[in-house]
Amino acid sequence: MKSVFSKNPEYLLLAAVFILLIVLSFLSQGYYGGADNINHYFLSRYSFTYPKLFLNPWGRPLYTILASPFAQFGFRGIKVFNVILGFLSAWLLMKTARELKVSSSWMAVIIVCFSPLYMVMMFTALTEIVFSFVFILSLYLFFSRRYIAAAIVISFLPFARSEGYFIIPILFLGLVLRKQWKAIPFLGAGFLFFSVIGAYQFKDLLWVIRNNPYPLIHPVYHTPGDFWTFIRQTDITFGAPNLILLCLGIIMLLLSLLGGNREKRIQSAEILLMFLLPVLGYYLFHSYMYSKGWAGSLGFIRVMAAIIPVVSMVTLYGFSLFTMLAGNRKWLRSAFTLLLVASIIYFNFKLYKFPFPLGEEEKQIKNASEWVKSNFKPVPVVCYNDFNVPYFLDTDPYSSDKSIQLWKAETVKNIPMGSIYIWDSHFGPHECQIPLDTVMQDPYMRLIKLFRPKKNVLTFGDIPYEVYVFRKNPVANEFDNYFLTQAFIDQEDRDYSPVIRQVFDFEKASPDVDSRIINTNAASGKQAFLMDKRTDYSPGFLFHCSDLPGSYEKIRVKARVRVYSEATFADNPASLVISLENKKGAYAYKAFFMENSNFSKGKWNQAFLNADLPAIQSPEDVIKVYVWHRGKTDLIIDDLIVDILAMGKDSR
Repeated sequence: MKSVFSKNPEYLLLAAVFILLIVLSFLSQGYYGGADNINHYFLSRYSFTYPKLFLNPWGRPLYTILASPFAQFGFRGIKVFNVILGFLSAWLLMKTARELKVSSSWMAVIIVCFSPLYMVMMFTALTEIVFSFVFILSLYLFFSRRYIAAAIVISFLPFARSEGYFIIPILFLGLVLRKQWKAIPFLGAGFLFFSVIGAYQFKDLLWVIRNNPYPLIHPVYHTPGDFWTFIRQTDITFGAPNLILLCLGIIMLLLSLLGGNREKRIQSAEILLMFLLPVLGYYLFHSYMYSKGWAGSLGFIRVMAAIIPVVSMVTLYGFSLFTMLAGNRKWLRSAFTLLLVASIIYFNFKLYKFPFPLGEEEKQIKNASEWVKSNFKPVPVVCYNDFNVPYFLDTDPYSSDKSIQLWKAETVKNIPMGSIYIWDSHFGPHECQIPLDTVMQDPYMRLIKLFRPKKNVLTFGDIPYEVYVFRKNPVANEFDNYFLTQAFIDQEDRDYSPVIRQVFDFEKASPDVDSRIINTNAASGKQAFLMDKRTDYSPGFLFHCSDLPGSYEKIRVKARVRVYSEATFADNPASLVISLENKKGAYAYKAFFMENSNFSKGKWNQAFLNADLPAIQSPEDVIKVYVWHRGKTDLIIDDLIVDILAMGKDSR
């Protein structure tokens, strides 16, 4: 063993890096990239039970087939799978660099494995690592002159990620330039293979084309973004040291292309064509798709992990510049190398926390799932929106006897009697299109638990992340779910300190309310405030943030008001509103829509609203609480009570 390491010192580096990656993989409780991890994991884990999952278009068939044996050992197994392929991608880059006679090829292991985005993606169940492995493997085979094998391998790339269809033409061009005509037909091998084996399942030989999981206009995720989003994040994609080396590598290759001998010019041209051009195209493709809001693109930088091993060949050229500058001075070369390696590793661990922790959303889903398991024996059927629910419950997500994923608001009424429904504010109102009010207003769905992070966490759509646990009962609820929500929030308030309370009971007249005061119908005391069809906004609460006694980590505003209407609230709509505003307008807004509640006409009803405010932008901002009357029939309000609570005084 000693002689092996002494003859090949890079083996010691390879072993050390691989062991580190495996250890971090096992220690990481969380995963980067959200619930897509769990969806890919489930497709791989249950593919032997439900063989049709092997060819699930969204899961990407090549990924599912390769990952499925590892997934049988649980989520850690599938993370090990990605670590192995990520590590092999770095090793293949090193081998390819040797084929091209690039100096310091061992540095490929450091550049790839310690690129911040690539390392964090290795501890996931996402498809980018498999894509990067297939991509760099095909290039290694190409430059080691195994052209048919290279063509076959890259033909499977679209079945790891759909961007592969745009990469295949690059290898086609390389084969043409090297006049490898026999290899070109094999570029269709992967498409032919999956078309044939899927024809029986889908009853369609062209299922690959007709079962695209990414429609051009996604029904939910279609908001255009900033074209430059991915470019602006290149520093946290590659790491600043690697990014500098990449720029130097591009300059070196361009200079070599313009000068030097013919052999170097040809090699530089091939490197730029096969390693840089596809990366530029990949960036352009994703930037354009996100700028148009097409194919459900959300601007996630994780997709860039797929091209990191390939572009790292150009980064290696940048590193070789330092060895050239050092010349024969070994001490200077060693100093350059040590400085660069240390900076690459340091920057990686500075950007991301390793071992990677469980995210705040996943923590709340885990808490909700464990609460269900501990309070129901046996656990009934659990309905959900987030795939993390069956993951933490450790149940089969494809068996309707154990769990059911709900899509669309109309499915709520079909929830089996006695079942649990875990609704979350990330997937519930967006991807699954089930607004919270739809569940809250169902008379047979009773709220039994509420989970929220202690610190305000905004999820997709910039709304607070919350998890509501309901149970479907055979009889209608005795208590309104909005009332039950308030009861759970009141329990949370024990962690908060009161800052200010203001009560509008309308017992004392003031110039702005005097003309609307009535004494014929009041919820308490003798007087109330009348809002007729000409009164859009009630007297309310206005609080200047500069008056807060200090800075706090979290601020909660609680409001409640009693309301009375002779007409139904569907015909006489009104809202209780909390807003946080600056000179440009509201940058935090929350409303309770009374027409969506179970309020009764001809009776006093109580509306509750709570808002956890985002970070206050300026002391000049104001907090407003008021009733917005949108109906044309008289509305009477009384006892508008506003509380500002705070938690965790900030030391800044």
